[in-house]
Amino acid sequence: MSKSMLDKGLKEVEEIISEMSDLAERTVKASIEAFLEGGSVEVQVRAWSDALRSMYNDLEEKAVDLLARYNPVAKDLRFLKASMKIAYDLSRFGRYAFDISHTVHLLDGYVKSGEEVSFLREMGNKTLEMLKLSTEIYKTKNLELIDKLYSLEGEVDNLYISHLKEMARNPPKKTEILIVSTLLTRHLERIGDHACYIAEETHYMVTGRQMYLR
Repeated sequence: MSKSMLDKGLKEVEEIISEMSDLAERTVKASIEAFLEGGSVEVQVRAWSDALRSMYNDLEEKAVDLLARYNPVAKDLRFLKASMKIAYDLSRFGRYAFDISHTVHLLDGYVKSGEEVSFLREMGNKTLEMLKLSTEIYKTKNLELIDKLYSLEGEVDNLYISHLKEMARNPPKKTEILIVSTLLTRHLERIGDHACYIAEETHYMVTGRQMYLR
């Protein structure tokens, strides 16, 4: 009886993470598109970000309850430990998405150059691809996809570093351009980092061995 109840609880945890994954992707995508295409999504993104944080809290409470009630071991214990960390990473996606939309809102009327839009579109698309790939790795437990994620992580990091160097060598005349582009690239880079954390925790969940992508 205890085992069946534990299995039911583990399934519920997995369902929460799957729902969080879909919402996190939608939240990040909306914030990036709002910056690139225009429009205000700050209120909506804030609501989604709050929902992700609430779901993380719910999952953490459920996981702790399962640990206390059923004392799971081996694979089940790894699943719960990794799931709590992954849920936190998913909640951070929401926070960074809100930070992006809030930055755009604060600088309402900020005019972007075509070159800047092109660069941030490239970095944003790669970051969103990392997010999607990390949640696919979790949902399918296909660890072979980690190599692709690692490659994308290197590309995003290189874009971020090259942008910082360019801003230092040739600072834009308008301070707002420096502020916005630096903040946004930093938020995107951090989203990429958390995508890697999800893959690392999934690897631990499946194999019982730690790995580090960064």
